[in-house]
Amino acid sequence: MDTGKRWLPGVVMVWALAAPVAYGTGGGVTFDKTTVCLGDISDPVTVEVAETEKQRNRGLMERTDLAADAGMLFLFDREMNVGFYMFRTRIPLDVAFFDDDKKIVAMKTMVPCVSQDPRRCAIYNPGVAFSSALEVNAGFLKRHEIKKGDRYSMTSAAKCSAERGRGQAAAQESRAGD
Repeated sequence: MDTGKRWLPGVVMVWALAAPVAYGTGGGVTFDKTTVCLGDISDPVTVEVAETEKQRNRGLMERTDLAADAGMLFLFDREMNVGFYMFRTRIPLDVAFFDDDKKIVAMKTMVPCVSQDPRRCAIYNPGVAFSSALEVNAGFLKRHEIKKGDRYSMTSAAKCSAERGRGQAAAQESRAGD
């Protein structure tokens, strides 16, 4: 039995989804900004929101730096089960993948791809379906002790409460026990 035929359609599908990222020029792509609370971090993270295909395809490509408390939030119309890759992305990044409840279901650290051929860039697949993803500087998630199960919420507050992230589940359990 030729097992190569079983994986080939998946590889082609990943490449088809990744190809627009590889060849997007990014010219004229702009992003709205907002802030999100993540886990138990007290200070909100300023994020650029990538919610259109054009914005998601551009992402953080060609950037040479990213503020320590900043990132990019990718929003999808439906759950996805594809990977991210780092073609023409110059900054090492952490990515947290979220389900529909804005709960982290997977996390990866991604390194820039130095190849001029996008097909030679690693694909960072979370291995689970997700509906949004947050990219921040590499090391951010570990430094802030962000874990699977933590949540994010959009906010306009100057500070985040513990109830938004990890504390949210504990607070709900506490109220349920009253």
